[in-house]
Amino acid sequence: MAGTNDDSGDVLSPQATEKLIRLLAGSERYRLSSAQIDDRAVWIKRLDAERSPIAKRIHAWISPLIPFVSLRSSARGTASAMAQREARKAAAFRAAGFATPTILYQGDAVLVLSEVSEIAEHMLWRLRETDPEQYEELLVSMAAALGRVHAAGLCHGRPHPSDFFYQNESWGFLDFEEEPEAVMPLAAAHARDVWLLFLRISTFAMRQETVGRAFAAYRAEAPVATIPELRRVVSLFSILIPGLTMLKPFGLGRNGREILAMTRFMRAALREPEARTPARDIAKSVPKEPGYRDERP
Repeated sequence: MAGTNDDSGDVLSPQATEKLIRLLAGSERYRLSSAQIDDRAVWIKRLDAERSPIAKRIHAWISPLIPFVSLRSSARGTASAMAQREARKAAAFRAAGFATPTILYQGDAVLVLSEVSEIAEHMLWRLRETDPEQYEELLVSMAAALGRVHAAGLCHGRPHPSDFFYQNESWGFLDFEEEPEAVMPLAAAHARDVWLLFLRISTFAMRQETVGRAFAAYRAEAPVATIPELRRVVSLFSILIPGLTMLKPFGLGRNGREILAMTRFMRAALREPEARTPARDIAKSVPKEPGYRDERP
């Protein structure tokens, strides 16, 4: 099927479609690749090119046993189903007023996407040295944007700075591979989104107060039903705090440090119904790793 999933009229020419079909035949091994078609950059995303990482498969197997629904895995499905899911979720985001890449071509397990403006993760690494003030504001702005997504009744699934792009003075979104809202209540899926994004924000932030400001910005936009579900997630991870604290002098690894810091932060941030704890105090435990860069699989 060739064409677009929105009303932009942005479609491939017959010559470009022929070229694309030839490219697809030679790109079966690559999950994500780029090409120049019709004098523009496009991204070819193959949902059938790679197996799911072993950690994700294990998470999916044990998910039915996890008592907290917000920590369960999103259903994976076939490559074809995942392509349809991504197209469906992208259409829902566009219908709600959020920019997404245009789907120029959709095959059984293939999506060809238009190029978008600069990705947030790239903006952050560019601004880190050149404009630290704008760098911190970008993190706060991303949190507020996720709140607006949730207020619109949508769920991203696995928000990360590599899934945000800035276009026409607002945030757009991409990479809709996960659909937790299909296997859990929407409020629980929203809590899952918050936890995942703030793991990244707390790592990227260079200033103590930024994480607290970002959470306040999220709460100002988000539906109130998310907060009780987020408290349930935090209550589970709070059980781990004594053990993680004891192990910290011996080395926890990046994931352990992030979970410990995030749990402490969220416990303090959610202690008051309106989250009025001073941002400087609730962000003190967030680790800062200036040289860290998250390489997302």
